[in-house]
Amino acid sequence: MIAANPPPALLMTPDERRRWLLSTWRYGVPALASVLLLVLMLAPLPLSVPAMPHLALMGVLVWAMLQPGLMPPWLAFCIGALADLLFGQPVGVNATLFAVATGVMRAAGRVFGRHGSLFDWLIVTGVLLGFALLTGPLMALAGRPTPVLPLLWQWLTSVAAWPLVVRLCAAIQRKLAASALLWRHG
Repeated sequence: MIAANPPPALLMTPDERRRWLLSTWRYGVPALASVLLLVLMLAPLPLSVPAMPHLALMGVLVWAMLQPGLMPPWLAFCIGALADLLFGQPVGVNATLFAVATGVMRAAGRVFGRHGSLFDWLIVTGVLLGFALLTGPLMALAGRPTPVLPLLWQWLTSVAAWPLVVRLCAAIQRKLAASALLWRHG
């Protein structure tokens, strides 16, 4: 839940203003968690196949499900652009696909409402497959064709890692919800 708008800054006492400014950092937690998952993707794996799940995309998708107001498509676009820069991909490939995937998750949440975790997993499996299948043509369009097999490996590992990412983000969400009472501005 997002806190109500505070009164104008001139009507606040200095203590109220300080508490309000310190409480606004919580709005950036979903983006920060997704960026940390992105940095985790840079860790080397001692495997001969590209088996790193797309943790950053899954983080963005989890937050688009849990707190759609805190993970709008423009923020997902920015996280995707950062992913493009960190992975050395043409800028715009991940950025575009992150924003589209976030829009799909938000639309699925509006259409289907509350549902079980298996249904979420099924929706995410389809979104991740669409992401993998669209990455190849977008990379080719940018002049750097990518084989489909590594993208499918990443899709499989991402589908397998989905429950772990959901648990991590849900734990963060619970911490945020527990601290929501402390967000008062007065």
